[in-house]
Amino acid sequence: MKNAESGNILFYILIGVMMLAALSFAVTQGSRDNTQNLNQDKQRLLATEIIDYGDTIKKSVDAVRLRGVPLMSLSFADAGLAAAYGTPGTNPPDEIFNSSGGAAVYKDAAPDALDSVASQSYIFTAKNEIKDVGTTCAADACTELIMMLPALKKDLCVAINAVLGVDNPSGAPPTDSGLDATPFAGSATAVYADTIGDEAGSAALAGKTAGCFLDSGTGKYTFYQVLQAR
Repeated sequence: MKNAESGNILFYILIGVMMLAALSFAVTQGSRDNTQNLNQDKQRLLATEIIDYGDTIKKSVDAVRLRGVPLMSLSFADAGLAAAYGTPGTNPPDEIFNSSGGAAVYKDAAPDALDSVASQSYIFTAKNEIKDVGTTCAADACTELIMMLPALKKDLCVAINAVLGVDNPSGAPPTDSGLDATPFAGSATAVYADTIGDEAGSAALAGKTAGCFLDSGTGKYTFYQVLQAR
C-alpha cells in the first residue's frame, strides 16, 4: 500500500514538474515575442520620425524657394551643424534654420537610431543625383539637393524603406557606392560626384525621392531625402 501511495505521489510530482516547465516555456516565449514586437514598434516609430523630419525640411526649402531665393543661395547654416555650412544669421531670408527664412528647427537624430560610433548630425549636400528623379545626366546641372543621415542601424534602414514603400532586396537595404557627403554651401559644392540608384544593387531606389541604402564605400546605412530635384 505504501509503495502504491509513493508511486502516486511521484506521478503527481512529475505532472507538476512538467506543467511548471510548460508554463515557464510559455512565459519565456511570450516575453520574447513581446520584446520583438516592442523592437519593431520602436523601429517603426524611429523610422517615422526620421521620414517626417525629412519632409519638414523639404517643406521649409520649398517655402524659401517660393519666395524667389535661388537654389544655390540656400543656406543650412546652424549652430548645431558644421561650420562648412556657413555662419548662422549671415543672410536670414536664405537660411532654412532661421525664423526669417525657412523657419525650420535643426535637431540631431535620436541616438537609438544610429550605430554607437556615429555622428547624430544630418548632412545636406548637392553632390549626388537620384536616378529618374528630376533629370538624370551625371553632370553638375543635375545634382539634387539632398538631406542625408548616415550610419543608421541596419534594421532601422529596413524599417524606413518599409514605411516608404522601397524594396529591400532579400530583406536587406539596397546597396550603392560612390556617395559624396560634402556639405552644401552654394554652387562650388554642387559638383556632380555620384548617381544613386544606377547600380544593380540599388535599382530599387530609382525614382524614389526618399529611401535608405547601404553605402558600400563607407559601410554605413544611409537615409536620404531629396529636398530639391533638378
